[in-house]
Amino acid sequence: MVSATPTKMEYRYLGNSGLKVSVFSFGNWLNSNKNENYEITRDAIKVCFENGVNFYDTAEVYGFGEAESQMGKAFKELGLRREDLVVSTKLFKVSMTGINDTFLSRKHIVEGLKNSLKRLDMSYVDVVFCHRPDYDTPLEETVRAMSYVIDQGLAFYWGTSEWPADRISKAIELCERLNLHKPIVEQPEYSMLWRSPFEKNLRRIFGEYKYGSTIWSPLAGGLLTGKYNDDVIPEGSRYSVHGNYLNHIWTKWMSDEKKESTLIKLRALGELAKELGFTQAQLALAWAIANRDVSTCILGFTRIEQVSENLKALELYQQWNDDIEKKVRDILGNDPEVDMDWRRWAPMPLRRDDALKAQRQ
Repeated sequence: MVSATPTKMEYRYLGNSGLKVSVFSFGNWLNSNKNENYEITRDAIKVCFENGVNFYDTAEVYGFGEAESQMGKAFKELGLRREDLVVSTKLFKVSMTGINDTFLSRKHIVEGLKNSLKRLDMSYVDVVFCHRPDYDTPLEETVRAMSYVIDQGLAFYWGTSEWPADRISKAIELCERLNLHKPIVEQPEYSMLWRSPFEKNLRRIFGEYKYGSTIWSPLAGGLLTGKYNDDVIPEGSRYSVHGNYLNHIWTKWMSDEKKESTLIKLRALGELAKELGFTQAQLALAWAIANRDVSTCILGFTRIEQVSENLKALELYQQWNDDIEKKVRDILGNDPEVDMDWRRWAPMPLRRDDALKAQRQ
C-alpha cells in the first residue's frame, strides 16, 4: 500500500466544478506501445502519488488499449484507494480498421467507455474526454451520449481535447438548452513554444465558461528539456529511438527555416534556468503552471528519475514573479496577437497576464 504524503503540491479546481486536481499529473502515452514499459508506468505512478499527484490520464488509443490496461494494473498492484485518484480516459479511436468502434457516435461513446473501464479494471472514470472533434457525427448525438454515460455512473465529468473554441461553445450551449451535463475541461497542447491556440483561441472559453484545462506537451516534445540545445539528437533520446514516429513534432520547430530561431530561444532559456538554479525543463514546467488557466499539466516519463526531477518545478513555480515572467517573455518573443477592446479603444491585455493573477485555485 502506497501512502500519499504531505508535499508542496498545489491543487486547483477542474474548471467550473468542485473537483480538485494536482497541478502536475501523469499521462502514460509515452509508455503505451510496449508491454515492457509497464514497470516505468507503475513506478512513475508510485513516485507521483507519493508526491501528491492525484490526476492520471490515459486514452483508448494509447497502445490501442494497452496503456489503459497498464495503468489499471499499476493502481491495483500499488494498492491505491480509488477515492484518492482522479482518473481520465479519452475516446475517439481504438482501432485502425473498425467501422463503429471509432469516433464520437453514441454507439462508440457508450461501448468504448465500457471497454475502457474493463481495461482499467474500474467501475467509473472521473473524467472522459472526446479525444478530437468529430464533424461527421451530429454534435447533439455526441453531447447526449456524453451526458448519458454520466447519468449511468460510468463517468463524473466530461471534456474535450483539441476542440476549437467555437465547437466547445456550441457544445456547452446545446447542453444548456437540452438540460444535459456540460463539458467542463479541454485538453490542449500548451508550451513556451506553442502559445496562441491556448492563450488566444481559448480565451473566451476560459473567461466566459470558467473552462478547465489539462495541458499536454508542456516540454514541446522534449525540446524544452535542454537536450537538443546543441542541435544534436542524443543517443537514447525519444527522437533517436522514435524518430520516424515523432518527426512531425521535430519539424514543427526544428525545420530548416525554423531551426536557427528555435535554437537561439532554447539556449537563452537554458542560460536563464542556470541563472535561477533550476533545469531548463523545470523552468518550462513552472512557466506553464504559473498560468492559472492551466488546471493541471500532464507529464510523461521515459526514465523513472525524470519524475522527481520534473516535480521540482514546483519549487521554481512558488518563486515565480514578474521579473522571471518578463525575462522569459523577452526570450520567447512570441506573445499571441490580441483583439481590440473597442470600449476602451485599446488592445485587450494578454490572457496570460490576467491568468497569472487569477485567485481561484
